[in-house]
Amino acid sequence: MKKFKPTVCLLVLCFLFCTAEETSAEHPSLKEFQKLHDIVSKLTGELRELNDRVKVLTSRVDRYEQQNDKNIFEIRKSTKKEITEMQNALKKCCGTYKPKERVLTISTDDECYLFLDGEEITLTHPKDWDVPDTVLLPKETTVIAVKGVNLYADAGIIASTDDGYVITNSSWKCAHKKSFGWEGLDFDDSDWAPASYSKAYYEKPIIGIRFDTQWIWTERYSGKSSDKKVYCRLTLRHSKKSG
Repeated sequence: MKKFKPTVCLLVLCFLFCTAEETSAEHPSLKEFQKLHDIVSKLTGELRELNDRVKVLTSRVDRYEQQNDKNIFEIRKSTKKEITEMQNALKKCCGTYKPKERVLTISTDDECYLFLDGEEITLTHPKDWDVPDTVLLPKETTVIAVKGVNLYADAGIIASTDDGYVITNSSWKCAHKKSFGWEGLDFDDSDWAPASYSKAYYEKPIIGIRFDTQWIWTERYSGKSSDKKVYCRLTLRHSKKSG
């Protein structure tokens, strides 16, 4: 083995001694290091504990979401079933209503003023009783209202659709006094009397009017003597038969 000279050994010892002093001055003591180590260990343990708690909470959230999804699915399934049952019951009871547009033919002896759901409809021949007007009856029309004016002897209102969905007869209601909003959707005509027969269709046939339609007026009609102005309404009740 190679031997070192004493001088070299002395220099090495001096170097190590100086290095130890510098290290002691620049770095913390063993107690301080141990203190820092304890703090780090404590924080590490707390972080590990927090991580375990996060895992537990995450597991709970996952279970809750799975249960919530299951509940939502069951609710949707139950609601869909109830809706289907209601639709089937409605079809069985009342049929499926599919409204369609119709053409209404109308005339009045002597002057006619027509309203659909409260809106006045412009007529081409409102003062020619023997020349009827034809208007489009929208699908969702609920109330047909007619103001009739009699200027001479006979009086009457007559109207029909080609399929008989609308015809003038006793299903209409008429009054000889004008009430506010009488032509509107919200008007209550429960105290109005049913329309009265004024004359037969064949007495004054109108082209485009069904043969089973009646001329109507108020109940006080009596030939040449009658109310000069009348207000008549028909509330349509949509059903399977109405198309």
